[in-house]
Amino acid sequence: MSHLAEPERWRRRTTGMMERNANSYMIGVRRIAGRMLVASLLLVQLPSFAFAQFGSGGFGGAPGGAPGPKTKDNSRPEYQAPVFEKRERGEPVVGVKIVGNQVLEDAKIRTHLQTRVGRDFDPDTVRADVRRLSSTGMFRNVRTYRKQVDGGVEVTYEVFELPLIQYLKFVGNDDSWTWTGRKGLSDKSLRKAAELKVGEPLQRFKVEEARRKIQELYLQKGFTEVQVEVMEGLEPTDEGVVFSIYEGAKQRIYKTEFVGNTIATDGRLKTQIKSKPGIMWLIKGQVDLQQIDEDKDRLTAYYRSLGFFKARVGRDLDFGDDGKWLTVRFIIDEGPRYKIRQVSIVGNETFASEALMSRLQLKSGDYFDARRMNMDLNELRDVYGSQGYIHADVQADPRFLVEPGTIDLVYDVQEGEQFRVGKIIVNIAGDNPHTRRNVVINRISLAPNDIIDIREIRDSERRLRSSQLFATDPASGAAPSIEIQLPENAEFELNADQRNEPGSSTLR
Repeated sequence: MSHLAEPERWRRRTTGMMERNANSYMIGVRRIAGRMLVASLLLVQLPSFAFAQFGSGGFGGAPGGAPGPKTKDNSRPEYQAPVFEKRERGEPVVGVKIVGNQVLEDAKIRTHLQTRVGRDFDPDTVRADVRRLSSTGMFRNVRTYRKQVDGGVEVTYEVFELPLIQYLKFVGNDDSWTWTGRKGLSDKSLRKAAELKVGEPLQRFKVEEARRKIQELYLQKGFTEVQVEVMEGLEPTDEGVVFSIYEGAKQRIYKTEFVGNTIATDGRLKTQIKSKPGIMWLIKGQVDLQQIDEDKDRLTAYYRSLGFFKARVGRDLDFGDDGKWLTVRFIIDEGPRYKIRQVSIVGNETFASEALMSRLQLKSGDYFDARRMNMDLNELRDVYGSQGYIHADVQADPRFLVEPGTIDLVYDVQEGEQFRVGKIIVNIAGDNPHTRRNVVINRISLAPNDIIDIREIRDSERRLRSSQLFATDPASGAAPSIEIQLPENAEFELNADQRNEPGSSTLR
């Protein structure tokens, strides 16, 4: 049946396809050594890429008799006028041609196409093909043409290839050696930083990004006067990429000084920064201006953590007469150190304020200390977590007062609900998981119906990791772990005699 007589069916099919593209998603789950990891991939409808077609719109012939695409024998086929006919949707595709490619083979291009001989012709599928081809980075433009022939529709894809990088060169870098090391940077180091390879498409934005990365590498290595320019690689006619580099002198840190510090010694402040002289002034110790600015921020944060909330830190750079050796001087204005007038706890209902206050290190009259405040926060969270309040939220709120140099320190508690252990589920990953469930259970110090103690969970997790029964690689996530999962309906998880008890949860 012709689709010309089925406009409603065509409309529903097109609308449904757009909705599925915009709202579809996929969730993948994997388990590693007892730990469940969930990775989500959201597939959303991408914005349409601009592409030229044979005619001012749709799929048709060239306007005003403009010539169609050349085939490899330089002949141009005859095409129809640019009229989009609804009856073409659903007709069989009898031919798919690729023209304009000089380097890439047809087979490699066809792997990105969903329009195939024998399938029904669909303009949406053709547009999706164009988006896929454009996103490969191999073409600067893609055009499509359709032709009504006996038995169906013939579709042609005309591609305009990007030139391939024929060579990658660096001019001006000095990779010779002296007794103190390499003078500049080697071609190998620059190639690695540029991330460009011979044989890949020559894309302007990648060349610009490579120039930025090369300059950043030089700055990190102590070449603060470096200049990097692109000699070749930005024009459509370029066949390769050439970078022109002025390295300048390599600069190292001679010494680091502090001015204005009274609460901390120079040695203590040096532990807070990274800009320091190298070993024997030759190994490491390169000048990195970005790192020096970051050190200034680190010193400011250090002073404010000690209660110097108005502390300011500047820096002075002295490169000396030859411009190769730098003295970094941090100038510190400490300002007043703030004292705590009063410490209080709000929002607590389960535990008395006096009992909680007795566990705190910071007291009224002490100087503010962020490290001790964080220790007090962890102590309060452990107090609640040991009694089943696993979602208790405790936040510190330093409040500045009108009186200069004083603050009130308030701990705001959101207790949440109390939970017991419901079911304990053991998940052991691996091709042949021979580890028995009881071996794991014996290393967990909680049992069903126990009030959850977050400290016991941490101790149980440490015992599992030190048992050497499981692969342990925290960097990749492959390490035994215990997770608490709350059931969607907590009442369903409780036994009849537990109905009036605190909520239940599941340990994994």
